[in-house]
Amino acid sequence: MSKEDDNNINNIKEKLKKKRQDTDYVGYTAKKPEKEKTESNFEKPPASKKVSKKAETEDDELSLKIEHYKDFEEKSTAVKNKKTPGKNRKQNVKSAGNKKSGGKKSADSSTKKKKSKGQKTKKPREKFKFKRVHLYIGIVIFLVLLLGVLLWYVFSSASDVKEINFEGNSLVTETELEERIGFSTGDKMFSISAGKAEDNVELLPVIEEVSVERDWPNNVTVNVNEYKAIAYINSEDLYFPVLENSRIQRGYPSAPRNAPIIYNFEGEEFDALVAALNEIEVDILESISEIYFRPTDNSMRRIHVFMNDGQEIVADYETFSEKMNYYIGIRQEIGDETGGIIDMEVGTSYLPYDSADAREIKDNIYNEPSQVGYIEDINEALDGVRSALGEIDNAAEE
Repeated sequence: MSKEDDNNINNIKEKLKKKRQDTDYVGYTAKKPEKEKTESNFEKPPASKKVSKKAETEDDELSLKIEHYKDFEEKSTAVKNKKTPGKNRKQNVKSAGNKKSGGKKSADSSTKKKKSKGQKTKKPREKFKFKRVHLYIGIVIFLVLLLGVLLWYVFSSASDVKEINFEGNSLVTETELEERIGFSTGDKMFSISAGKAEDNVELLPVIEEVSVERDWPNNVTVNVNEYKAIAYINSEDLYFPVLENSRIQRGYPSAPRNAPIIYNFEGEEFDALVAALNEIEVDILESISEIYFRPTDNSMRRIHVFMNDGQEIVADYETFSEKMNYYIGIRQEIGDETGGIIDMEVGTSYLPYDSADAREIKDNIYNEPSQVGYIEDINEALDGVRSALGEIDNAAEE
């Protein structure tokens, strides 16, 4: 190399040193001064001015030298990093951590500032936790409400009896049952006595069982089970039912239905006939029209029976039920003919009306009385009992 080249290199180095000293660096890049920026952005060099070629070449050489110098420095730092990899990595990690932490801190500080300026911090709502105190409070509220409802029901018309329903009665009338139960519509539901009402109704001979039940909130049901009427007796052109328990339902006359009318039975004969009628099938009992007690010297237990189909029967009241249950089959064997009497006293035979036995039976039916004196006596006794009961009820009301 010549001396001129050496001089040029030295000059370039000195210029570079001065430029470094005068310029600020960000990292390894030179920072342009603000004046130059503004001038470069807003003021263009005039077109008349011409830059000399020498100046342009010198600037190009300086920029090339600067870039070469940068590359030289980057290579030197890379070599150093290769020699000390552990330390550099640690430093890099620390610097990265510092950058992250710095970013977080700055973000946190910015959010805190925003919150402090305009937004109020809202506290998170706590979930409701059920405690034993809440249970006690609920129980107290429920009891207070229940007490209020009960007081309203007791002292208002909501607790009045509005309807009384009678079920199962056919022989006894509803008016008689209303008199017996001891309460009526308008009374308080809680004040009626179901047990006392049942006892009063059971005094009636026709009643087998009775139950009085409250149908809340305002109704009462009186359900009765009556003894079945298996016969009727005639007295002064009135008919009174004979019950299956051998009692006569006096004071409650009714038209005979689904049971025969009996005549001239009293005492043991009456009880025996009632027991026999209880054992006869219902459909056959309903087909009997009348039964007469017709004792003779030869047959002291003879009865004379008239059927609804026109057939006549004579029988012994002790064996009457056993043979009468076969009546349907016997009637089918006879056919439609009704010109005789079925004799069931000893065996079972058919007696034509023109026979001597049939004429004797027909004569006896008109000779015997159709009414016995014990019925009138019973009527008088019952009238006395009813008047006495009426006086007792009037005294109780007073």
